[in-house]
Amino acid sequence: MSPGRIKATVLACHFAGAFGPMGLPPFLGLILAGIAPGASERLIGWLYIVPTACLAISAPLWGRLADRWGRKPLLLRAQIGLAISFVVAGLAGSLPLFVIALCLQGLLGGTFSASNAYLSEALPREQLSQALNLTQASARLALILAPAAVGFLIDRHIAPQNVYLIVALLPLIAVLMLLPLPARGDAGTPAIADNGAREMPRRQLLSRGAIMAGQTGFTLAMVSTFPFLVPYSTKTFGVGAGTAGWLFGLPHIVYLFACLPLGRHLRDRDPAPWFAAGCLIVGGMLAVQAFTSSLPVFAIARLLLGVGMTLGYVGLNALIAHTIEDASAGRTFGWFDSGAKLATIVASVSGGMIAATAGVGPLFFAAALCGVLTAAMVMLLRGTEAFTRSAALK
Repeated sequence: MSPGRIKATVLACHFAGAFGPMGLPPFLGLILAGIAPGASERLIGWLYIVPTACLAISAPLWGRLADRWGRKPLLLRAQIGLAISFVVAGLAGSLPLFVIALCLQGLLGGTFSASNAYLSEALPREQLSQALNLTQASARLALILAPAAVGFLIDRHIAPQNVYLIVALLPLIAVLMLLPLPARGDAGTPAIADNGAREMPRRQLLSRGAIMAGQTGFTLAMVSTFPFLVPYSTKTFGVGAGTAGWLFGLPHIVYLFACLPLGRHLRDRDPAPWFAAGCLIVGGMLAVQAFTSSLPVFAIARLLLGVGMTLGYVGLNALIAHTIEDASAGRTFGWFDSGAKLATIVASVSGGMIAATAGVGPLFFAAALCGVLTAAMVMLLRGTEAFTRSAALK
């Protein structure tokens, strides 16, 4: 099977797996109204991060097992695990059982790192960075389309909880699509059978710890304002929910169009400065959003934030791709995914605390500061590690 067909299949299946986790959380309030009437907003907020917390715990373990048992079996496992958790959530008759279903979603899922680990095995090494950009794009596409699709189903008088049962079909379809894909050692698949031919010289100017620190700062800057942007937009600019939704989606739309051209541009360049530039742009545009009272300026800032987000993710994916080794790809992707999920939890909790005590405007400014500090940290660590390595060669 050709690398292009393998990549297209894995990306389509990742989109299918991401559809439920991206589309259903915004409707947790409606879902809980049928399971636990009177559930508090605080409970809804905690349940929102339960799958993320469980995934942060389980991702390194599943990554280690993928290196031992094979990336394809663990990718199939992730899709089947999602389907099981969705069925349990759709049939849950009590709040405790629904919470168990959310835990299962995190503990048994993890299609993002599983997909990346499989692609690292199935594709030539020079294609890995772009493949990581595309898995991120499929997640962004699900983030844009899935809530609208779930809302459409609910508007058609389907009970919110029953949508879980419908969404459970998607990972099952993904399993059927993934079954024909080759596994390590299958005949007739040069990209998988000949790992040595796929290795390429790598310029790793940042250690994995430095990359993890950069990913953490970038995630804090990007995610902390997510839950508050729609209500902030409706209150500050007097727009409807639909317009606010488009303002939320603008950066993700920019990523969908710009990630591939930027990925090609950075293919033979040091990605660290570009990642830092993305963090800096994100920080600057968050600061603009914190202070502006003009809707056109806010919209332009959201578009430019998308440019920074794209630079950040493309640069980050290139940095991660340079650290991947065939024997430990599953474990490496598992740890990076776990780190991103932990950063998401910290961003959500701290963002809520700042918004509750100081307001959403200061939250935008705090996120901006985080982006700027991350850019400075990355360039400082890059210079320090480059100097250390050059000195060691003398």
